[in-house]
Amino acid sequence: MAMVERTPACPKTAVDTAWALFCRLHDTPSRYHADQLIHWLGEDPRHVRAFDEALTLWALAGAALVKPVLEEGQRCTPDLQ
Repeated sequence: MAMVERTPACPKTAVDTAWALFCRLHDTPSRYHADQLIHWLGEDPRHVRAFDEALTLWALAGAALVKPVLEEGQRCTPDLQ
């Protein structure tokens, strides 16, 4: 297994790295990608915070995409009350 280079814990860089590692694992799940993420998370406690921020952005983006679809469905569905 290749060594993962240690990355600086600068908040912007850390969130960018967290986002990249998460997307890589999400898009092409593998033990190797999981190990990369786990290794990076263990390098610095601030990485865990950055990963949490990246996941929060992921969740909020998903909610923003789903909300208009749900609202459209509610407008098209007859009121059952």
